[in-house]
Amino acid sequence: MSQPWVAAPRREVWAHGFFVVARVVLTVSLLCATYFLIPTRRPGSGFGVWWLVLQLCVFVAIVAAQVPAIIRSRYPVLRAVEALAVLVPVYLLIFARIYVANSQNDPAGFSRPLDHITALYFTVTVFATVGFGDVVALTDTMKLLVTVQMLLNLMVLGLGIRLLTSAARRGIARRGSEADVGERDRL
Repeated sequence: MSQPWVAAPRREVWAHGFFVVARVVLTVSLLCATYFLIPTRRPGSGFGVWWLVLQLCVFVAIVAAQVPAIIRSRYPVLRAVEALAVLVPVYLLIFARIYVANSQNDPAGFSRPLDHITALYFTVTVFATVGFGDVVALTDTMKLLVTVQMLLNLMVLGLGIRLLTSAARRGIARRGSEADVGERDRL
């Protein structure tokens, strides 16, 4: 029994892959432009716990919207890769933004004041578990925030990748069952 979804023309898959890469580059470019161009909170406006919670809720909502989109996609694996390629930068930019705002609010929170680039650098080193030690959280509040990021990193990497992978598998299975139904209808 043939499964036409598996034997898609290579040219079509490559073309779709090219558009996925283009969308990811465009989306990440827009996210980075937004990160660098939109001003941070005013100094003296506090730690921003509610702002962090709100941003993480938006992140979770984006992940939740991606799962059904992956399952329904014609190319679920490509869609899952695209989702991951966009979600990781979104997650990192959320924390970088919080770090830069808090550094402006309390310059003693880190071993040096953070600008946008240094905050992004620090966020990525924490995410990658490298921790070079050139930028360090000094106050208890910032240490707690970095600890929260580290714990969420484990969840994003573990649960996020598993969720997107499972959605891609379900999408592949759905496409296979649709092909089976179509084959039976032709018989």
